[in-house]
Amino acid sequence: QMLGGAGLLTMVMATRERENIVRFCESLQHIMMAVSWGGHESLVIPKCAGIPKQEFDGNNPEHRYVRLYCGLEEPSYIINDINNALKKIK
Repeated sequence: QMLGGAGLLTMVMATRERENIVRFCESLQHIMMAVSWGGHESLVIPKCAGIPKQEFDGNNPEHRYVRLYCGLEEPSYIINDINNALKKIK
């Protein structure tokens, strides 16, 4: 087992548009959108998934949160997937 490490993190997306956050998450090819952190695979869930569209406030950093659980895949595999998804919202 590894000591001092954790695979769960929260990112605050720079974009203030809900559609870009959703597009980022949906553009991930290998990191699946899900709410369970119990398995070995990488997962992502945007905070805005639980906020009605009409209540989304792009100026509220909490509404732009994206939770990422890094699984047991090779780090470069995860990094490349994130980088490719980010290119879809630039």
